[in-house]
Amino acid sequence: MTYRTIDRQETKGVDRVTVKHIHQQGVDTYLEDVRKELQSGSYLPSPARRVWIPKPGKSGEFRPLGVPTVKDRIVACAVKQIIEPLFEAMFYHVSYGFRPGRGCHGALEHIRRAIGSRKTAGDGKRHTFPCPWVIEGEVKGCFDHINHHQVMERIRRRSADRKVNRILLMFLKAGILSEDRFIRTDLGTPQGGILSPLLANIALGVIEEKYIRWVHQNMSKADAMQAAKAARATDRKAGRPVFFPIRYADDFVILVSGSCEDALKEKEALTRYLKDIAKLDLSQEKTRITAIENGFEFLGHRVRIVWDNRYGYSPRIEIPKRKVLDIRYRIKQLTTRGTTTWSLAKLLRKMNPILRGWANFYRFCAGSKTILCSIDWYVGDRLRRWMTKKYSKADSREIFRSLMRIRGRRIWHDGKEEQFLMWRLKVERYDLRWVRRPDYAMIFGEPDT
Repeated sequence: MTYRTIDRQETKGVDRVTVKHIHQQGVDTYLEDVRKELQSGSYLPSPARRVWIPKPGKSGEFRPLGVPTVKDRIVACAVKQIIEPLFEAMFYHVSYGFRPGRGCHGALEHIRRAIGSRKTAGDGKRHTFPCPWVIEGEVKGCFDHINHHQVMERIRRRSADRKVNRILLMFLKAGILSEDRFIRTDLGTPQGGILSPLLANIALGVIEEKYIRWVHQNMSKADAMQAAKAARATDRKAGRPVFFPIRYADDFVILVSGSCEDALKEKEALTRYLKDIAKLDLSQEKTRITAIENGFEFLGHRVRIVWDNRYGYSPRIEIPKRKVLDIRYRIKQLTTRGTTTWSLAKLLRKMNPILRGWANFYRFCAGSKTILCSIDWYVGDRLRRWMTKKYSKADSREIFRSLMRIRGRRIWHDGKEEQFLMWRLKVERYDLRWVRRPDYAMIFGEPDT
């Protein structure tokens, strides 16, 4: 099999039609033709074109990506606008992946709050924590193994529109065209499809339902989450194990208030439950039980409990060391001798988006200001070395004429392009109040109301 990487501009489906072609043809005319197909019932989704993209941070490994046609993207987007409000009202507050107004930082902050203790001893310090163990879980090949019958059964419970349900089933059965070979899709939904994240959340909602007692009590009142919180406290006092899940798409953690044996039993029970209910398997390589004191990585961050002489045991979200090494390696690769043919402006245009994205992603971590400042120094040093290689015969004073001072710091610049300084970003703790549900999902009572 030939592996190809997809370019950002390469968005053609199997019909080779692009958005540019549609603009040339006429957008109104094209949309009217699609509308007539949907009204007459003659619309039929095309197979998704499969391409392979490299997995970030995993050299030599690739991930399949399905590229649907423009027509299918238009219809899928319209269908999503219809059914997403129905399921947003049903999804639980511990689910964060691929949902409007939610993201990985909200999931991490939720974990940080859940593993922190509010009980203090006589010295005013916290000497215990409520969840000594955590089950790190990931569904094996989630998008490739979603059971069509199971997910459609869950959809039909919320959506009674037969036409919409029929189109959803056609998208699931559309198939894949890979290397000029048609592949039937009896299972799964292609990664890259507009509906795929929503369908995955619908299928994986069974995880939260298993722990409904400690997540969201089935009540007709608006304080269902408070009732679940009270149930967790009651079970802890009674010495019963408590399991609290927090999920981001097919990655999840289950915080265990109990012993290691309770965590082992629950891992086996969850494996059987997912196999029986959702026809999905847990990845045995990536599903493990970890002591919260040792810490674990989730969504590219490190979560652990540390001892603070002022407050006792405190939960922290930190930047993993390997992520710092990764960003330094990327900077180093951009400033090798092979890139000295570029202008400084071109180098800064390629480097700044990497620095800006990395800094914004990790600015909510504990101790991130120190790390951001150290990377700023490393970038400046690598640029100085790069300029020395580029102008090997120039005097160092001539090279440093490209520097200018901003707030007491010297940064490299070339015309309008300036080095992005990470330390200037505001570093703060993520606030769960920033997580906002869309207006159409604001209901009262239980999720299934």
